[in-house]
Amino acid sequence: MLLFFQLYLAHLVADFLLQPDWVARRKTEVRPLSAHAATHLLCAAAAVNLGLDRRVAGAIVAVALIHTLLDYAKARLSGDGWIAFTADQAAHLMVVALASIWLTASWPRMIDVVRSIVTNPLVYLYACAYVAVVFGGGYLVQKVTQSFLATMQSSLAQLKPGLPSAGKYIGWVERILILTFIVGGYETAVGFLLAAKALVRYPEIKEDTRGHFAEYFLVGTLTSVGLALIAGMAVNKLRSFLG
Repeated sequence: MLLFFQLYLAHLVADFLLQPDWVARRKTEVRPLSAHAATHLLCAAAAVNLGLDRRVAGAIVAVALIHTLLDYAKARLSGDGWIAFTADQAAHLMVVALASIWLTASWPRMIDVVRSIVTNPLVYLYACAYVAVVFGGGYLVQKVTQSFLATMQSSLAQLKPGLPSAGKYIGWVERILILTFIVGGYETAVGFLLAAKALVRYPEIKEDTRGHFAEYFLVGTLTSVGLALIAGMAVNKLRSFLG
């Protein structure tokens, strides 16, 4: 586990602290990619420090090369949006994890660990809760609020959507955070989240003298938050039985 944290810290430093803009913008060219790979090698060697031997050094070189290939593929085949960024970082994390496992653990033992994870009912409980609340809940909130949106003044209805699909993503993040707060035992954080959301929406609510947008906002928010709260409490109850 120590080696994993060392290698991943090196990745984070090289990718986010020591990567200049001229490298980030030119990942399809040899010189920027070589500089980026060298930065990763140096950071990994410095992070591992006293534990560096021939086997670890070989793994560090392999991780740096694979990292470079992933960056090149991302620059050539995908855009620069958040999906591409998230997929790229997930791939780098997986490479670091696999290298750490290869260096520190036996594969039979790792197979046992993986088997214990995929047969653990809690894993499926959490997966069901997050998929149902985040994505299924999004459809429910949309169905509940669409009739209210249809009856709003046309001027307010035109103002409501804002940035394309922003409301959908805000709802996803909102329900993820609330469910995580409830499951993790940080219920008080939900209040701060709702206060921040209300503060951001206050100008729109204030401009609506007839109260239509305020009611629309409350219906959507209460539906979304209610789903996450109920799911979080249900998960906690079920976890006590399964645990």
